[in-house]
Amino acid sequence: MSDTKGPPVDDYKEDTSDFMLNEEDDFKQKGLEEVNGADIFSDVQGFGDAEEPSGSSSAPKIDEEPAEVVNVEEPAPVLVEKSAPVLVEKPFEISSSPVLMEESISSPPIKHEEMEVKPKVLQEIPQEVVEPVPKMKPAAASVEPDEVYDIVIHVSDPHKVGDGMMNSYMAYKVRTKTSLSQFKGSETKVDRRFSDFLGLHEKLMAKHRHVGQIVPPAPEKNVVGMTLVKISKSEEEATSIDFVEKRRAALERYMNRLARHSPIIHDQNLIDFLEQPTLPQSTNTRALSGAGVMRFVKNMEGTFNKMTIKMIEEDSWFEEKQQQIESLEVQLKKLHHAFESLVQHRKDLANNTAHFAKSAASLGNAEEHTSLSRALAQLSDSFEKLENQHSEQANKDFFYSSEIIGDYLRIIEEIKQIFMVRVKAWQTWKQAEQAVQRKREAEMKVQASGRTDKLSQIKAEINDLGERVELAKKDFEKLSATIRKEVGQFEKDRIVDFQKLVLVFLKNMMKSQEQSMKNWEAFLPEAKAIA
Repeated sequence: MSDTKGPPVDDYKEDTSDFMLNEEDDFKQKGLEEVNGADIFSDVQGFGDAEEPSGSSSAPKIDEEPAEVVNVEEPAPVLVEKSAPVLVEKPFEISSSPVLMEESISSPPIKHEEMEVKPKVLQEIPQEVVEPVPKMKPAAASVEPDEVYDIVIHVSDPHKVGDGMMNSYMAYKVRTKTSLSQFKGSETKVDRRFSDFLGLHEKLMAKHRHVGQIVPPAPEKNVVGMTLVKISKSEEEATSIDFVEKRRAALERYMNRLARHSPIIHDQNLIDFLEQPTLPQSTNTRALSGAGVMRFVKNMEGTFNKMTIKMIEEDSWFEEKQQQIESLEVQLKKLHHAFESLVQHRKDLANNTAHFAKSAASLGNAEEHTSLSRALAQLSDSFEKLENQHSEQANKDFFYSSEIIGDYLRIIEEIKQIFMVRVKAWQTWKQAEQAVQRKREAEMKVQASGRTDKLSQIKAEINDLGERVELAKKDFEKLSATIRKEVGQFEKDRIVDFQKLVLVFLKNMMKSQEQSMKNWEAFLPEAKAIA
């Protein structure tokens, strides 16, 4: 039970690997937008409610107030007005925000004026976070606020192709459902291997990074995990490896992040990736390829430039943002480490709980006293249920919290690279200005020497360099404006995503505690029998 496995994936419609894309509908189906004065976790019952004694000291309800309250100068309805909106208004302004959230494919896109949705009855599914098939929507402050990105991408059905270390690989089915006009059909399904995803990422980086657009990072390579897949003896053994589900979930999150980015969703490389039955094999993604060596050299060059190029920052916005990004990275690294430790703790707790359950069962089998033997057997069953709860909670914390934070850390690295692109553009501009200055100095020397034969040539070169200066300056200003917009959108997306992360984390914790309480309430009769 210690292996980390992703949430169950019903081939297409019930994929839950990316809670960022799906959790809003879970909230909406429970009618959370119209809860009036209730807690956001109203679907989780209070602990011990079923057996609360009649003499409980819990707070009385409003309708149980004595009749005398009506005659007080301050009318009773005032109490209702003060208590109704508490703890609900702000959280569900957040959860109903259209930024990066999704709804079922069968329903039309939600706009700002359609936030209130009638509550629906949520079908009880044990040990599962209910998440309908999502639908993409634009960010609240998008440049084109009326455009709705009606597209959903699912990565599912990992399967091994070929045999042996050199000829085998994992392939995935990529399903797309959309109504966007740039796609030929509303539904497509293609097979893609991991190198195809990396090849797409390389093409998008080459086209968008140098103009200041943030391209979400692709999942990282895992040589150890892929080696385990290659040496597996059967497809069932390969797909059961923990690494495969992690990669599948990461690829799905990556594709949906690409799809909600305005320039990238119109990129022909992405459209071909989602529509074309076959693609040329991507060889530039190999670690030992020529492109791989060039990437290594560029990374080393970027590291060297960071240490050597000193830009005189004249824009206070960029100076402040860079400090904020660096501070955010430090804090997210700490949070990510804390979540990783929490996941490992829950796994260890599940293993220890399983060992205790087996020990209690063995002791119950050896016990001659009937009631005590039955109580030990029931105790063993209770701890087996607790083991499942701890394992399930560990998986949810990993996929719905730890992995999301890890994705944002990689996005922050990409933002830092975008800032470095701006520094290089500034450097190009200033070098062009210095070249003009040197030519003007040469012109003055020629005039002073009286050699007018070269004067016209130098003036032509000065005019040419002047045009380069103006072009470099415009490129720098345009790049700065694009980065401003991209970073601003990143901030809005991050805030909404992390608000959802916290709500989902707390909701899963409440459900887990409720299940534990029910488990011990079921064991209570056996405990009373031997008391």
